[in-house]
Amino acid sequence: MVASPIRRLINLVSGLLGAVLFGFAAGATWMVPSMMFGRALPALALPVGWALGYVVRRWLRFEGVPGALLAAGATLLASAYVGCLVVAATIAGMMGVGFAQAISDAGPAMLVSLARLAQGPADLALYLAGAILAALVAWPLGRRRG
Repeated sequence: MVASPIRRLINLVSGLLGAVLFGFAAGATWMVPSMMFGRALPALALPVGWALGYVVRRWLRFEGVPGALLAAGATLLASAYVGCLVVAATIAGMMGVGFAQAISDAGPAMLVSLARLAQGPADLALYLAGAILAALVAWPLGRRRG
């Protein structure tokens, strides 16, 4: 039975919302070891990408191109989010203010700009590798259908 276009659109929007929420959750979880070591840990993009690819395929039930795009996008979102959180923690430490106050005082535009400045080519390569790994994990392997 073929799903109606409205049903497919609702399914895609709910999958997009789930991938965004899981991306933010993965970024916040990624922040914990980053705060423990006092610096960004871009190598964690690989396990985060694997986990998000698994989540998109198994829990959100997206496979193929939509699943790969959702998983890669969620991984890149988590990478950007953890970069902004690391910048906010650095600002909070330097200025002697709370973490939440540093986030609200800096604002999203400043956090994104400072996070972009803090990323080197190796960091960006690791984030991209994590997104590719997420897409590969979300992509279906050859299965027999019978």
